[in-house]
Amino acid sequence: MKLRKKKNWNLWNVQDSGGFQDKMAIPENIINEIRERADIVEIIDSYIPLKKAGRSFKALCPFHPEKTPSFYVSPQKQIFHCFGCGEGGNVFHFLMKYLNTSFVEAVKQVAEIVGVEIPEKEYRDSGTKKILDLNKLVMEFYRKQLNSEKGKTCREYLKSRGLTPDIVAQFRLGYAVSQWDALVNFLKKKGYDYKFLIEAGLILEGKDSGSYYDLFRDRLIFPIIDNKEKVLGFGARTLGSALPKYINTPETPVYKKGRILFGIHLTLEEIKKQRSAIVVEGYLDMISLYQVGIKNVVASLGTALTPEQVRFLKKYVDEAIIIFDGDQAGQMASLRGLDIVLEEGLRAKAVALPPEYDPDSFVHKKGRDEFLKLVENRQDIFDYKLNTLLNIYGKDSLDARIKVVEEMFLSIDKIPNYLVRSECIKKLADKVGFEEKMVWDQYNLRGRKSSRINMAVPGPAVNKKYAPVEATLINLMITRPQLIEELKELLSPQEFITPELQKLVEKIYTIYPDCERLKVGNLLNFVSEDEANILAEIMSEDIECSPEVLDNLLTDCVIRLKELRIKKYCEFLMQEIKKAQTACDNTKADELLRELNDVVRKSKINI
Repeated sequence: MKLRKKKNWNLWNVQDSGGFQDKMAIPENIINEIRERADIVEIIDSYIPLKKAGRSFKALCPFHPEKTPSFYVSPQKQIFHCFGCGEGGNVFHFLMKYLNTSFVEAVKQVAEIVGVEIPEKEYRDSGTKKILDLNKLVMEFYRKQLNSEKGKTCREYLKSRGLTPDIVAQFRLGYAVSQWDALVNFLKKKGYDYKFLIEAGLILEGKDSGSYYDLFRDRLIFPIIDNKEKVLGFGARTLGSALPKYINTPETPVYKKGRILFGIHLTLEEIKKQRSAIVVEGYLDMISLYQVGIKNVVASLGTALTPEQVRFLKKYVDEAIIIFDGDQAGQMASLRGLDIVLEEGLRAKAVALPPEYDPDSFVHKKGRDEFLKLVENRQDIFDYKLNTLLNIYGKDSLDARIKVVEEMFLSIDKIPNYLVRSECIKKLADKVGFEEKMVWDQYNLRGRKSSRINMAVPGPAVNKKYAPVEATLINLMITRPQLIEELKELLSPQEFITPELQKLVEKIYTIYPDCERLKVGNLLNFVSEDEANILAEIMSEDIECSPEVLDNLLTDCVIRLKELRIKKYCEFLMQEIKKAQTACDNTKADELLRELNDVVRKSKINI
C-alpha cells in the first residue's frame, strides 16, 4: 500500500476488498476527527475478543496462526501491534487488513460508527468510479446481446451446458457478438473516448491509425463482480475456434488478477454462515455447483489460489475445501499453489476428482450427492500433495523417494507452526519409508532459519529490520516533538540505517512543527504499510525518564547511531576487500584497505 499526500488532502492508491485500486480523497481534518472520536479498543473488540493486560489489551492475532496472544492494543496511543507477525497501525489500518478493504472504505466504516458524516462532494474521483460505472453499462450491453437474435447460438450453448435461464440471470451472463466494433460503436455513441476505453480494458487499438476494435468477440461473457456488487471486469469463453479458449479483462485500475474470487457476490453470506468454502478453478465449475444447491462455492480463476485470495477467505472460513481436476497435468499445476495455503495458515482440505472429470462435468454426470460424498472424504492438503507425488514418482527407487522428500520439504518450510511441522515430518517419513530421524537430519541440513526450529515461537517470528537506537530516537521524536529541532541539527534522515526509517524521519522532519499531525495516530495516516507496521511496533514501547536523563539519552543515542553507521560502512569495506582479494585484484584491495584504515582512524572506533 502506498500513500501519497497532496496539500491538506489525503490521497491514496490502495487495494480494495474486491481486488481493485481505489483512488479517492477525504480532507485530512475529517479523517483526524473520525480517528480521534473512535475507540480502537471498542472497534477491534467487536471483531476479535480482547482481554485486559495491564494498561493494554491483548488477543490472539487475527493475521497469523498462534496459540499464545501476541496481538496488543493500546488505548492510550490508539494503536495496535502484533509482536508475532509485525502487523500494526491505527484503527483504519486494522480494518483495512482485517476486512481486506481500502483506506477510504475503512474511514467510512469508522465514520459511521462514531457518527461523523463525510460529505459526498468532498470525494475526488480519479477515474475508478468511472470505470466501475462503465463496466456496469457494458455488462448490461452484453446481457442485452445475449437475449437478442444474435445471441441465439450463445443461448443454445448455455442450454447445452445445462444452465437454466434463472442461473444465467443470477450470474448476469452475456454475449459479445462476432462483429469487430459492436462495443466500440455503442460506447462511442455514449460519449466515451477511445483512450479511456483502452484504459478500462474493453477495446484495443488497431494497426491502422485511428482504428479500434472490441477485445471480446463471439464469446460468452462472465462478469467478474466483487462482494460489494461492483463489476470489476469480465471473463470470456470462445464459442468458436478462437484461441485461447478463455480470456479476461487485462489489469486495470479496478481489476487486478488474483485478487478476486468469482461468484463471491452470490456466495459470501453462505460461506460466512457455514464457515467453509469450496474452491474450484473455472467459471462453469463454480456456476454448475451453485446451480445444484452448493452455495458456499467460489472460483479462483487460476490453477492455484493466490495469497490475496487466501487472506480474503481466512476472514470468513474455518476451512477451505479445494477441488482438483482429475487429470495429472492439472493436479501438478495445482500442487504448486498449496504451499501458499500452508504459508498463510489457512486450514484447508483437498478433493481429487476421478480422471477426466472437472467439477462441472462431474456434477452433471454423477449428480450433487455423489459430489458431496467426495467432499466428505476430503484429505488434508499436506496428505493430498504427498499422496499425489507418490502416485506420480512412485517409491520403488531411492531417487524417486528422495525427490518426493525434497518437494515436500518445500511445503514444510511454509508451515509456521512447529508442532504441525513435526507431525508432517513424521507423516513424510512413514509414507516414504525413511527413519524419522533421517528425515529430520536432512531437513535441518538444508539451512532453515533458526526461527523455524524454535518451539517457543507461536507464529512467524518478526525479524526487526531496525536497530534499537533508531527505535529510541523515533520514539523520542514523536513523544517529545520539542526535541526534533535539535535532532534535525544533529542527524540527517540518511544517517539512519534502515531505509523505511530514513523515509519516516524525512516525513517527521517535514511535518514538524505541526505537533498535532505528529501524534502517532495521525502520523500513521501519512506513511506506507511497512512504515506503519514498524512505527506501531516502535510506539508500543514507553520511554519514561527525567529531563536530566532524557538529555543524556538523546546525546548517547545520536553518538551510538553515528558509530553504528560507521561500523556498517566498515563491514561493507571489509567485504569488498575480501572480494577483491579473492579476485586477485590487489590494487583495488589496497585502495579499499587504505580507505578502511582512514575511516577507523578518523572515527576512533573499534571494529
